[in-house]
Amino acid sequence: MPFKGRLEATPLLELVQILAYSRKSGLLTVKGGDVRGLVIFQDGNVVCAYSPGALSLLVKAAKETDPNHRFSLRRIQVLTSLRELFNLPEGDYRFVRGSRPVPELEGLDIRMFYEDGALDSGDLLIALEKAMFEEAEIARATPPPEEDFSRKRQHERFGPIIIKGELVHSGTTLKGFLTNLSLGGTFFHADEMPSLDSVCELRFALPDELGPCQTRAKVVWLRSEGPNTKKGAGLAFEPLSAETEHKISAYLQKFQDLVSNVDTQA
Repeated sequence: MPFKGRLEATPLLELVQILAYSRKSGLLTVKGGDVRGLVIFQDGNVVCAYSPGALSLLVKAAKETDPNHRFSLRRIQVLTSLRELFNLPEGDYRFVRGSRPVPELEGLDIRMFYEDGALDSGDLLIALEKAMFEEAEIARATPPPEEDFSRKRQHERFGPIIIKGELVHSGTTLKGFLTNLSLGGTFFHADEMPSLDSVCELRFALPDELGPCQTRAKVVWLRSEGPNTKKGAGLAFEPLSAETEHKISAYLQKFQDLVSNVDTQA
């Protein structure tokens, strides 16, 4: 049974985050007005995406013979497709789970896309959020090993979740994105790094009318170098206010409920 619904109830950005977090493989189709598109997932990452405005880029990527050039073209093409589809204010979506590769799209052979490897959903969402944030602004005018840190966590984290946030310390405000979240802490992705062990004020706003949150957090590890790494800081929350704890709990519960719906319906 497919997982389906309306974009007005569950925006496409949220759907992509849900499918990425739950590491689903399958085909997400979207229709809004005259625009039809799709996203192909493999273990939560994106193999390919399609929208009418990105068809020429899809053709170039499918015909490119150099694997490195093809991978770069695929990333640009997927970002272009997702950007167009994210702009849909309303429409229908349908996700059908399946692990078998999709060999052809729009008459093009895309089997080599699977051979090259899927694109990291978290990195794609960060790039899109940055681009959308910059557009809005214009319109208005070496860490500890991940497995070692995860053993210290007391709360399950949900990611990739992309939420705009600000980290304030000693009069300096760093703007970035929360890319996972729990009641115990978060990963803060930003181009500039706070100091290790510093205690900062974190501000962010949760969707679904939950609104602004504010708490103090300690920088417990940093990730700033290395290939294909998400630059940012691991934050551990200091005791949360009752209001902030309630908002985060409500958001994570909704996220988990949506993930469960994918598991039971797709």
